[in-house]
Amino acid sequence: MVQGWICFKFNCKSNQLNSIEKINEKWDFVIGIEVHVQLETESKMFSTCEYSYKKDPNTLTCPTSLGLPGALPSINEKGINFAIQFGSAVKGTIHKSFSFARKHYFYPDLPKGYQISQFDQPIVTGGSVPIWWNNKKINIQLTRAHLEEDAGKSTHNSLKNNSKVDFNRSGAPLIEIVTEPVLTHPIQAKILIQRIKQIVNYISISSAEMEQGKLRCDANISLKKKGVKKFGTKTEIKNINSFRNVQKAIESEIKRQYKILESDQIVEQASLTWNNEKNTAEIMRVKENADDYRYFPDPDLPPVVISDNKIEKISENIPTLPFEFEDDWIDKYDFNPEEATTLASTIDVATYFNEIIQHDISPKNASKWITGELFRLHHEINLPFNKNKVSVKDLSTIICLNTSEKITQNSAKEVLRKLFNSNDSLESILSEGRYLNSIDNNIEGMVEKVLQENSEEVIRFKNGEEKLMSYFIGKMMKESQGRISHKIISEELLKKLK
Repeated sequence: MVQGWICFKFNCKSNQLNSIEKINEKWDFVIGIEVHVQLETESKMFSTCEYSYKKDPNTLTCPTSLGLPGALPSINEKGINFAIQFGSAVKGTIHKSFSFARKHYFYPDLPKGYQISQFDQPIVTGGSVPIWWNNKKINIQLTRAHLEEDAGKSTHNSLKNNSKVDFNRSGAPLIEIVTEPVLTHPIQAKILIQRIKQIVNYISISSAEMEQGKLRCDANISLKKKGVKKFGTKTEIKNINSFRNVQKAIESEIKRQYKILESDQIVEQASLTWNNEKNTAEIMRVKENADDYRYFPDPDLPPVVISDNKIEKISENIPTLPFEFEDDWIDKYDFNPEEATTLASTIDVATYFNEIIQHDISPKNASKWITGELFRLHHEINLPFNKNKVSVKDLSTIICLNTSEKITQNSAKEVLRKLFNSNDSLESILSEGRYLNSIDNNIEGMVEKVLQENSEEVIRFKNGEEKLMSYFIGKMMKESQGRISHKIISEELLKKLK
């Protein structure tokens, strides 16, 4: 599958969701999401130690990331810059002064026994992330976005009854994005995560590859009766690691809470983990609050103060964002939301589209060729969209040839495929001659052959069965292998038949 493309679904109801929709008739779903995005800095958040993916276990460690006695943290400025970029992209409030805190908990992959994070003074508060839901744009309000360090990675082997810890990731920079509890459906949650990945890709602060653990999320879920204002007791599902599992995990927890509430029992506040093999969320521990983490200011890290000038300079360099492209195209070109979101899926696709319409290609036609033919060719070789595989100039030439009927649709697709899969130039491919609509394609000979082979139909046509013209056109299309347009074929057939 082509990586990096985003598919936003609309009017999403399927047989798998029937029970969710049934529950939703009586109960409201209250969902909040916490998204952890690993930032693409060269070093860790609070040390100069390198972090990169796919290195041998425990080869990227240092005294600071391992929490060894006497090792002191220092703040990665690039991590702060990236957080400012994100805050600007979502139109949040970027605070000039903020601090770091210690969040205490005990787990084998947390060597210090605490995580450096932010508590009451985050770098970003507020803002929103626009998503499409049932063909309408809704803004998912954010509570905050704050900086912190990642923990190590634990792997468990139940067959061998052992666990291993890799501390390479320990200390890697994260931005945690926390929404208000405003999501009302599991699919909304999945779409939101896709949108956040898209935004951080656009502003180049993270690849956010979920399979590499660079984007993970926690989901907070509660149910309340229709018409009731007070929220129910929430539970939290930790470390969900795929878009599909975000939806599945929330659905699973909704069903679990529904069964409890319908039995007149009480839902306990708890933290759960998603078991992918069993397709269910399982309780890890109950009644966990912020107080349990014993937050306090990190004594080794002084408060940070940044200038207005720095914030303005970083904010000025934010590129056009996906939802801005979408709004512009829907307004200018009468695209529907699905067409617009497909074209805005990555910044490369979006800029490619904007460049090609500068070559007098209609937006609808450009969209059809990019998201149809070019996407298909990339999909066949399992690669993300690469705007250099076929230049904007070459694709616009192919589209113009097809639009002016100098080349048929089938021939245009064949030329594009050959251009995509070879190092031949467009000029050399077209110079072969067999793609162009002309008498050089021996159309007269083809017409004579088709009419001779279908002499009875010719007689019937001349006797008034003019509907047979479509029959002859079909035979000609087959004979010419789709390389001659309907218009030219019709003209030549009429010359011979009349």
